[in-house]
Amino acid sequence: MKFSIIIHSRNENKDIRLSIESALAQTYPPQEILVVDDSTDNTPAIIKEYEPAGVKLLNGPRKGCCEAKNLGTRAASGEVVVILNADVVLPPDFLGKILKHYQAGADYVTVESGVFNQENFWARFIEMQHRYETGKIGDKTEWSEGFSFRRQAGLEVGLIPGDFSARFCRDWFFGKIMGEAGFKKVVDRSILVTHKAPDNFKEYWQVRKTRGRFSALTQYFLLQKPRGFLAIKFLIKNLLWILEFILVFPAAIKIYKISRLSPNSFKDFFLFFYAYFIQKVAFIAGEWSGLFIID
Repeated sequence: MKFSIIIHSRNENKDIRLSIESALAQTYPPQEILVVDDSTDNTPAIIKEYEPAGVKLLNGPRKGCCEAKNLGTRAASGEVVVILNADVVLPPDFLGKILKHYQAGADYVTVESGVFNQENFWARFIEMQHRYETGKIGDKTEWSEGFSFRRQAGLEVGLIPGDFSARFCRDWFFGKIMGEAGFKKVVDRSILVTHKAPDNFKEYWQVRKTRGRFSALTQYFLLQKPRGFLAIKFLIKNLLWILEFILVFPAAIKIYKISRLSPNSFKDFFLFFYAYFIQKVAFIAGEWSGLFIID
């Protein structure tokens, strides 16, 4: 079985080597490694350093990461496509492990995601919050780092949907429509794919705000919620979040549950409480900014 690994990058000169080198280090060799790049920095020059090893550079559509992933999938020749962000590190045996699922009839596979730079409390909070939320939702997730799918099945559902007036990430919706179309999903949490999480205030704020923006755009464009309905929903949710912090206790209980998962245990409580507060404020700012850019 042949695999195509597709990496999307945009101004990732600090991290792009991570994903490329982990793809090249696979013990079960992929058919090809395609990097779809939308950069304005020197990332393309770094990618070209790996051309002798078979890595191919594709000029991106400059319409966002989802369109880049679609472009890469259409250009791929492998039976199975693996999607990576530029800061993702695959374990060397990743392809060998997902191979067995496709041989058994899987159409798309999600795995466990983890953060590798946990020495920083911002990144560590993201990882521990992920573990906490994963314990609550179980295997309902439709997308993960190292997401893979049969190329033909992806093409049949039209790949990641939508050419909308606003750019936003919709990759999780791809897994959803594959499931609704009757394709077989396999979740294997024994396979861990790691990525780099924000490790400073500026990046953390921007990523959390972007997630809030995507939340608004997803609900409007994909879930077809009216703009007025979303405004009322966001207002009510914002008031509940404010109340959560005014009362202190509800937020403290949640942070208690998250911090006990940390290797530092409750020493991280106050740092995590701060990160949780910033996350909420950034998400609120993101949702309202998303709502205002809707045509």
